[in-house]
Amino acid sequence: MKASNLKLKTKNLKLLHHVYVVIMAGGKGERFWPLSTESVPKPFLKIMGDKTLIQLTVERASRLVSLERVFVVLGQHHLDVAREQLEMLPDENFIVEPEGRDTAPCIGYSALSVLERGKESVMVVLPADQFIPDVDNFVKTISRAVECAKTGDYLIAIGIKPVRPETGYGYINAYEVFNVIGGDVCYRVSRYVEKPDRETAIKYIDEGNYYWNGGIFIWQAKAVMAGIKRHMPELYSGLMNLKNTMTSKDSEKIAGIYRSLQRKSIDYGLMEKADNVLMLPAQFIWDDVGTWSSLLRVLELDENGNYVKGNVNYVDTKDCVIFSEDLPVGTIGVSDLVIVVSKKGILVCNADRAQEVREIVKQLNVESTKNAKDI
Repeated sequence: MKASNLKLKTKNLKLLHHVYVVIMAGGKGERFWPLSTESVPKPFLKIMGDKTLIQLTVERASRLVSLERVFVVLGQHHLDVAREQLEMLPDENFIVEPEGRDTAPCIGYSALSVLERGKESVMVVLPADQFIPDVDNFVKTISRAVECAKTGDYLIAIGIKPVRPETGYGYINAYEVFNVIGGDVCYRVSRYVEKPDRETAIKYIDEGNYYWNGGIFIWQAKAVMAGIKRHMPELYSGLMNLKNTMTSKDSEKIAGIYRSLQRKSIDYGLMEKADNVLMLPAQFIWDDVGTWSSLLRVLELDENGNYVKGNVNYVDTKDCVIFSEDLPVGTIGVSDLVIVVSKKGILVCNADRAQEVREIVKQLNVESTKNAKDI
């Protein structure tokens, strides 16, 4: 589907002023192999219907700001597919990373672009590949966070109330009320906790003051740059060199500086260290859709708990994800499986081990490198 077919209903909406949405579309999406590849990773896939994940993310962003204020950060090798799917965005709104350096350099680089638009600009940072069907409440929550961000130099994270002892997410501990905005409580963050074991995750849920870190952030662009300067001085120095070079449009020099930037996530580098971090609980449905089996949590299933898409016929099949791009697939007497048939490969795995799919990708990459050396 061409992106031009997306009908973004932005008229008559109360859009936010002095606010820019930055959509991070990096990463490889290895756990969605074989559908996801290095050239077309997870954000650009139609996993959940007729629109790709990044198209759905831009639709949500268009409920907050005009499309001229939506930026997409991505690698050069994803630029063509992004432009094809997001034809409604101006070319200058694609921020191209010369090399993936994790989220801290990505956000710092984006902040430089946002600050060019205005020193008082507020950034809303969104991952490109999350499942958020409850758009109205998403807009309400983000709007409240923007209101809070405009009052001071705060770094605001959106926290997701945990519904299971998830060990694949980071957690945010927050219980001290900072203020109340439009009926929503904003908390001071006590600490960030990286991915816990199951026993610890159960304890967090029982305590009730822990939230999943959803990777959604809101802050003034100048506030995040001040935080990087204080807690990541090496990265800040590199970003200042980059800023001085950006006006020259010297792509080779820009790429050279960018590749030298400190590789670190914004969570480790800034959010875990800063003392001005706030958290607003999400009032919307959320899932990171991190693996094939996560589709069983978020999509409509048949009477036997299966999610099926494509040319599939099945008998006595339960609790399976079965996805076929083209070829006919048949199953009999199976359960708790992920079966994906693509022109790029075939995956069969236990649904409980879908997070290990990236190990297959690593093996394929090693084999590909070995074969290339043998030629």
